[in-house]
Amino acid sequence: SSSLAEGGGRGYVALRDLPPGTCVLIEEPYVEGWSEGQMGKELGLESIRHLLRLGGGSGKRAGEVLGALEELHPRREKVEEVFAVLNELGTTGGNGNGDVDGVEPLDRIQIVNMMKDMEGDFNHVNEVQSLLAMAKEENITNSDGSPLNSRDINRLLLALRYNGFESGIYLHFSMFNHDEDPNCIKFRPSLEEGNETKVNNSDDNARKLPHYSEARTTRYVRKGEALTLHYLENPREVSHATRRKILWDQHRFDIGVENAYRKFLHLPDDVTFNGISDDDVGGTKDYDYDDQTNRRRAIYASELVNGEFPDSSLEEHKAMGTINNTTNSNNGNSKDQDEEEDVTVTSNIEKSLDDLEEMLQELQHIFQNTKGALNQALPYSGAFERAAALELTFGELVTASRSSLGNDHHILLSRCRRMHLDSIELVLSKCSDFLTEKQSVELMARFLPTVQMLLESQKRRLGSHHTHVAATYHDFSMGIQSLLSLSSRRLLSLKLEGMGSLEECSMMELYCRREKERIERLYPRDVEEILEMVK
Repeated sequence: SSSLAEGGGRGYVALRDLPPGTCVLIEEPYVEGWSEGQMGKELGLESIRHLLRLGGGSGKRAGEVLGALEELHPRREKVEEVFAVLNELGTTGGNGNGDVDGVEPLDRIQIVNMMKDMEGDFNHVNEVQSLLAMAKEENITNSDGSPLNSRDINRLLLALRYNGFESGIYLHFSMFNHDEDPNCIKFRPSLEEGNETKVNNSDDNARKLPHYSEARTTRYVRKGEALTLHYLENPREVSHATRRKILWDQHRFDIGVENAYRKFLHLPDDVTFNGISDDDVGGTKDYDYDDQTNRRRAIYASELVNGEFPDSSLEEHKAMGTINNTTNSNNGNSKDQDEEEDVTVTSNIEKSLDDLEEMLQELQHIFQNTKGALNQALPYSGAFERAAALELTFGELVTASRSSLGNDHHILLSRCRRMHLDSIELVLSKCSDFLTEKQSVELMARFLPTVQMLLESQKRRLGSHHTHVAATYHDFSMGIQSLLSLSSRRLLSLKLEGMGSLEECSMMELYCRREKERIERLYPRDVEEILEMVK
């Protein structure tokens, strides 16, 4: 499998055909969460200090954890092999062309160069010595009993960066390989504070439910196909340039641009993208959203800016001479300038979205904290006016972004539209006492076209069985219901596709509701029942 080759020869493979929603892994974090000092920061040596403190200073628990983490990429045995080759050659540099004789290119990038950068940081070196002294004092060693050294600490930091999840360290989830078109999704632990269960029906043994994460397939997976995840939290709303940079910074592999990205998506060479339009997809009832080539073509096309794939660069790559950032045979100034402008367009939209999302979260926090005193607090806080203005701003951003991107289904428009929907929902749910009926109708009239376009974009890139699609079907259904009850005339005036009459509107609402229910049944979140069955 090419996916396993990209993952260093390790990963998961389906042993039989798997329908969407199949639970393929259930796992409790081996180490839950991160230290307070690490939260919100780039993963650093504070995370190692946190591991060394496990077990309350006894060293036993910390030693067990470090021993288990020796098998995470880059494995301790592999690192020792790489440096043994370098020592034999008497070099840690190379041949002057960015090559290290006898060392695989990926090992050079992910191990040798990363550790070389660490060793060149004076503060990092001093902190490593402090951690080694701490490990010695607590009698924390490698699994073979040898004392920790600076290479062990640096390898452990790389293992955490390459394999850590927001909810903690997972020994088995870390084995999943990355794919830009993943066939699995990871659900976070859903335990809420105070949720408890009884063991052996004894009140004395009451304890909290385990913090299990689960992975489920999001489409039909054939026997022999690699099981994959996307390493980013919400990749369907992040531009290619940003994904490329984050994946390089955090995992040290490159998804490439244009032709290289096509290969990363395993797209056939004869697949074309020029002139892709709604007629290619939504305009025909025969279009198969779950066809692999259609889906990957849509993923690639969702990055196009005015018909072109925007270039992006990685300065680290340039310095090492490991990639060529120019991806087109025509390297004229006008072409380079166009590509730079394309990247600027996407980066400006992402910056605007980051700023607006921060405002939206602030307003959500205000409304959440006012609760019962909401109606009295709003006139004085100005939260209602701010929320209403923010909704209009999101709507304007959607319109402006569509124009500048020249692509109705660009990946960033999914984020624009989702946040527009969130802002409308905030106004309708928290500010209803301040809205006239006409204002409510107009909010829903802006809601429905946005949600319909979001749904179409998601189905193209995710297929028809994904849990995110179910959530958007729900929004679409609720929006149609609301406007049917408030103003059916206004609903018809929107002239939405497939909704030219009240009967068609009702049929569309029913279809969306049933699709939402169908997809939700694929993801029952029944971890406890599954574990009980296999005991």
